[in-house]
Amino acid sequence: MNETGVQITAGLGGFLVLFGLCLALWFLGRDLTRRLRRMRRAEDVRLQEQESRARRPPVQDGAATERREGGQPDEARADEDPIG
Repeated sequence: MNETGVQITAGLGGFLVLFGLCLALWFLGRDLTRRLRRMRRAEDVRLQEQESRARRPPVQDGAATERREGGQPDEARADEDPIG
């Protein structure tokens, strides 16, 4: 073995450094998990809103018809062809 009787170990300093690294890793992992959950929730909400928009029936009243000069809808103006 060792004839001088001196043991070289990491000691208290090595333990504290290793403990600090483990603690930092734990906090980083916890933060990463929290961020991933938040992103997943936001994506789910976005997809639900997109699906609800797709399910809505289109507007059926006259507000959807575009109006141009003269206040007449486009369909009525098509009958008034000045060329033909």
